[in-house]
Amino acid sequence: MRKNISALRVFLVAVAAFVGIASLEAQGWEFGVGVGYNIGGSMPMPLPQEIRAIETYSPDAFAPHIAGEALRWLNDKWGVAVQIAYDVKGFEVRDRVKSLYTEIEMDDGSVQNGNFTGKNTTQVRNIYLSTPVMAVFNTSKRWSSRAGIYVAWLASPTFRGSASDGYLRNGSPIGEKIEVPNATFDFSSHQNRIDYGLQMGEQWNLGGKIYVFGQLNWGLRPLFPDDFNAMSFRMRNVYGTVGLSYMIF
Repeated sequence: MRKNISALRVFLVAVAAFVGIASLEAQGWEFGVGVGYNIGGSMPMPLPQEIRAIETYSPDAFAPHIAGEALRWLNDKWGVAVQIAYDVKGFEVRDRVKSLYTEIEMDDGSVQNGNFTGKNTTQVRNIYLSTPVMAVFNTSKRWSSRAGIYVAWLASPTFRGSASDGYLRNGSPIGEKIEVPNATFDFSSHQNRIDYGLQMGEQWNLGGKIYVFGQLNWGLRPLFPDDFNAMSFRMRNVYGTVGLSYMIF
């Protein structure tokens, strides 16, 4: 809870500084704020063969996107937008896996690694402070398109779950068979603190200074570092956001 509050404080201070900088050169600048909802996941691509079936997927019920934006128009059509954003990105997925290499903690407290077959539940809730930089193009009087890059800092990491109703082949696919009625894992602290990727979206003027927007963030950096060996595949953040923005000036 303290980490969440600290991340939000840093974000609010950054937005306040953002407003001050933008107000120094109001000529040619626009400043706005936006709120939205993030939906997506941290996923492997393509889906590995070890994942045999996804039984349920649930986005985080409270996954806000809050952003301040400074937009500098270069001419009637083109501009450059810089944001400071606070994002909660999370989900829960339940699936069935076969011979999935992982590391789990058993009920007796022992840690085992090997190839697991059974049911898997993964819960992710990560809080990021990000800075996207995008080119903006006015496609019409009411529509604009944007595309660029983002860099994000992971302020509060959560990546954990459980393995159940299955067995683990200790150390390798042909290792000793260990029954797994229920076990847990927590890889939160192993995640990369810096994420980066591509961001693109569309914005429509609802009327006056109010806009509706939709955007997609496609992470280019894996969630875990290359030397993390408790998972046999790479995962990346892929999230969409829908929301409303208001141009202050």
